[in-house]
Amino acid sequence: AGRKDLGVTTDTNPGSVVPDIGPDWRETLPKVLDELAEAWRDPAAWTGETRAGGVTLPGAVAGAVAADELVVHGWDLARATGQEYEPDEVALRAAYGFLAAAAANSGPGEGVFGPVVPVPDDAPLLDRVIGLSGRDPGWKP
Repeated sequence: AGRKDLGVTTDTNPGSVVPDIGPDWRETLPKVLDELAEAWRDPAAWTGETRAGGVTLPGAVAGAVAADELVVHGWDLARATGQEYEPDEVALRAAYGFLAAAAANSGPGEGVFGPVVPVPDDAPLLDRVIGLSGRDPGWKP
């Protein structure tokens, strides 16, 4: 989506197909994440329209969605495995902006991924992002 290289990977609804990650996913994942980061470093990625998950959307929104995916699922993985987690500040702010806007455009307590978990306004930004994503920032396995 960042490169605006539209096709099967940008047109497929993520709920319609389970991806085949293959047996070499441990080697492939870091490469794909590097490619993702490189695509969004290009200022052109943030302009015009693109497509992700079969949805056409502005490049800036797609970039915020990508940041949200990395921040929230990075937290999921770190929390589930008992690891410390300090996401990139810029990605964290992009995720917060995306989730806060989505929550503001939803019904009371609703969010993009489930009901918003209330978090104090003075909580760390990561906790506020996680709450907006429908997760409890205090959750432990």
